[in-house]
Amino acid sequence: MVERLLSLKNSVNLRELGVYPAADGKVIAPHKLLRSGSLSELTPEEAVWLRNYGLNVVVDLRSDSEVAMSPDVLAPGVTYKHLSVYPLDNNGLVQKIGRHLRAHFDHRMDPMAEVYLKMLTDPHANNVYRELFSLLLGNPEPGRSVLFHCAAGKDRTGIGAMMIEGALGVPEATIREDYLLTNAVFFAPTEEVQAALKTGASALVDRMNQNAAEASCYVAVKDLIDNDYGDWPHYVMQQLGFSAADLRDLRQLYLTDSQQ
Repeated sequence: MVERLLSLKNSVNLRELGVYPAADGKVIAPHKLLRSGSLSELTPEEAVWLRNYGLNVVVDLRSDSEVAMSPDVLAPGVTYKHLSVYPLDNNGLVQKIGRHLRAHFDHRMDPMAEVYLKMLTDPHANNVYRELFSLLLGNPEPGRSVLFHCAAGKDRTGIGAMMIEGALGVPEATIREDYLLTNAVFFAPTEEVQAALKTGASALVDRMNQNAAEASCYVAVKDLIDNDYGDWPHYVMQQLGFSAADLRDLRQLYLTDSQQ
């Protein structure tokens, strides 16, 4: 059984995306995709453990100042790539997200939900996530992981996870659960989180995520994708510029039969 929440004492929200259900009856291959918050508090021994787990490439989505203040602790041999999502262009949001979405949320859109929509449509952020996908496509070996992270592993990482999971054909309910699971990791006792992850996290996630702001972030993203692109694969092709062949290659690299 894959351990969803990797139990390194000094890690932040370090999670394995392996065995999530995906396209064509397959699942995400274990030891291929990891998400987390900052890796700056890892001990050298924990960094080696993570490399031995299969860590191959780390994509750091934090800002220059965050990286300078708290650099990642990585073992020798792990490739590090710094791709800051921020700063975003504050001028192009209204034109890019579509009138129907603004009308839907009107004045009740949470400010953080607007940031999420900017991360999906901002040219600079698009370039960052495009490069993240390129790094994923350049990681062909089985059992070799790409880990992407920000500070808490929630917002910038959460958007990246939604993109990747959506491109891999992960069901919407699972994408939502993985996004909201961050709150359970931070606010529920570790033992309760671990038990829920082994039996199914949906009930715990629903209980831990009654915050309206959290709901609005996910709903804003889902509405944008559904209304402006149709689904995540079309978003990745239209907004990030990848081809259908690229998405087939991505699925070949990161998906496996469910019985394996």
